[in-house]
Formats: sequence, C-alpha cells, structure tokens
Amino acid sequence: MLIRNIKEFKKKTNKKKIICLDCGKKKVGVAISDENHKISVPLKTIYRDKEFNNNLKNLIKEFQIGGILVGLPLDENKNGNRMSQSITDITKNIDSFLDSSGIKLPILFWDENYTSIEAEELTKSFFKNKKKQKNTLDKFAAKVILEDFLNFKVFNYEQKN
Repeated sequence: MLIRNIKEFKKKTNKKKIICLDCGKKKVGVAISDENHKISVPLKTIYRDKEFNNNLKNLIKEFQIGGILVGLPLDENKNGNRMSQSITDITKNIDSFLDSSGIKLPILFWDENYTSIEAEELTKSFFKNKKKQKNTLDKFAAKVILEDFLNFKVFNYEQKN
C-alpha cells in the first residue's frame, strides 16, 4: 500500500526491517535496515527482468521485511521527471503484485537526489577497478537513500515523540 505520510510509515514499520529500492532502467539496488532502524546495509542488486517481482517477493519473505522505501528522483523544487514517473509506475506494479501474493506492505517514496554521487564517493576506496565499483553502485545508492531516511526519522520525529 502506497503511503504518503512519513509518520504513518514509521508507525507501520515500527520494530520491522525496511528495504530500500534504488530503481534504474535495468537494475534495482536493494539495501536493508535492522528492526531498530539504526543501520542500513547494501544487500544486493536485482535485475529488472521477468523474474524481478518474484525475486523481490523472495527477499521480502527471507528477511521478514515490514516496509519498502523507494528512491524517487526529484529536482531542487521537489518536482518529478520522466524517470520519477517510471519509478512510480514500477512501484505501483510491485504493490499490485505483492498484494495479489497476499503481502501487504507500506511503501513510501523518498527523495534520492545526489545519492548516486554519494554512493560513488563511498565506494571509491573499496574498489580499484571501475567496473567492479560500477556493479555495486546501485545497492550502495539504496543504502545512502535508506540511511538518509533513517537519519531523518531519528532527528525529526523521534525527538518530538
């Protein structure tokens, strides 16, 4: 179920793991949080092929996921673009597929501006080979998006409640 309210997403994912998806044209980077929403870890990259939805469903079951965060590219004015619309459509398809599989998870979009650049900087020292670095960027970008969300939650909501 698509959710637009951060507080509602937080409530529905309390003490549950969250996965974050960084959707690209061919691949989707996946990162995961712990139940306490303190740590984000790059998990894997899934190809957007005919098995994509099943692969995602298997990850959700394997790691007992309680919510999905999806990176959405927005400009400085928080407006979307063609890629934003594509990711929105992909997310609606994921939601529909999971729902038809009996899995009802809250899904929230999160601004992913500049996360690929951050992921590139983060992984620069890990890999001497540019090709190997490029193959890991998607899951590290998902980690950066998830980390941004987790930090936002901590500072803006948990201190007030």
